Amino acid sequence: MLACVLPLLLSFIPGASDIYFGKTEGAKKPAEIVATDVFNEIPEYKKIKEKGLTKDDAEYWVLLNKANEKFNKAVKKTAEDGKYDVVAEKGKHKFDSTPVDITKKVIEALKK
Repeated sequence: MLACVLPLLLSFIPGASDIYFGKTEGAKKPAEIVATDVFNEIPEYKKIKEKGLTKDDAEYWVLLNKANEKFNKAVKKTAEDGKYDVVAEKGKHKFDSTPVDITKKVIEALKK
């Protein structure tokens, strides 16, 4: 089972992917975030850093999975509430319109 889950988890390691919601193609209302800023506010991710856990530690993967769930839920809720087509890592994509930085809104959504 871990073999099936591992590629999915690796795609959500902060900085490993740069599209967090939607598609860039045809996006009319894009938004950007700084994912590391969001992850740094998630208790499970803080614990990974505090304990110095690495990919070789089982607890790392358990905590990372929980952090990813919270991250994805907050990004999705913020994107849907704001009617954004796409949420990407800040500065990684060019859009036809200027993207809005919603990092603070996503961090606020984590607390709800």
